Amino acid sequence: MGKPFFSDPKHLSYIDGDEFSPALSLDLDFLPSEPNNSRQDTICSIVSSKKVLHIGCTDHLPVIDEKISAGRHLHAALIEVCEKVIGVDIDQPSIDHLTQNYNMSDIYNVDLVSTPLDKVPFTNEGPFEYAIMGEIVEHLDNPVQFLSKLRSEHGTLFNKLIVTVPNAFNHNVLKEWKRGKETINSDHRFWFSPYTITRVLSAAGYKVESIRMADVSQKMDIFSRGLNRFYSMIGSTKRLRVAQKYGATVIAIASQQ
Repeated sequence: MGKPFFSDPKHLSYIDGDEFSPALSLDLDFLPSEPNNSRQDTICSIVSSKKVLHIGCTDHLPVIDEKISAGRHLHAALIEVCEKVIGVDIDQPSIDHLTQNYNMSDIYNVDLVSTPLDKVPFTNEGPFEYAIMGEIVEHLDNPVQFLSKLRSEHGTLFNKLIVTVPNAFNHNVLKEWKRGKETINSDHRFWFSPYTITRVLSAAGYKVESIRMADVSQKMDIFSRGLNRFYSMIGSTKRLRVAQKYGATVIAIASQQ
């Protein structure tokens, strides 16, 4: 595997905005070839037994019950594996739903962009080892501004930041694109890649330390599925798989510069 571009000196000047290239080529060989776990499982493995601040913790109200029932609600999963979890969101109906129907506590309605640190009700709980923003950045009108404000105003609350965003080069997205369609969450403002989320975090004053891909679809074309079925019939452990770089989710782990 190659050296990650975010730690390669020859690329740092581009990431920091000091140099420009209209056709910068990045080697993604640093990503493992085998598919990773789901976004939820990957995050939980990173923050297990840690103190965590979960920003944007509730999810969309119409999908909360379904996700909790299926074991795919990130905040519910974090509560099970972390030493301590504080949740933050600005969606009061979703907060009420989680607290009243699922008995979840320590969830606060706080806008971290506009609320001064001395007015945040859980400052005495920090510093948290990780702050998590899962599938939040693509919903923001100005991601750099939000992330900068989070660092400058509330950076003492957490040591490292985990940001997850949809991968613009997701295997299923590319299949739809080739068919002349774009399938997207209607509230999304942006698509991201490993480089562009690194660029956004750098502009906001963070340093990316690690990138992982998750939610790798195993849906294949008919030839690949047939070949995998043949491998299975003859007892072979070999399988054709979608490479990690085509996973649905980019997970960036960053420190504050």
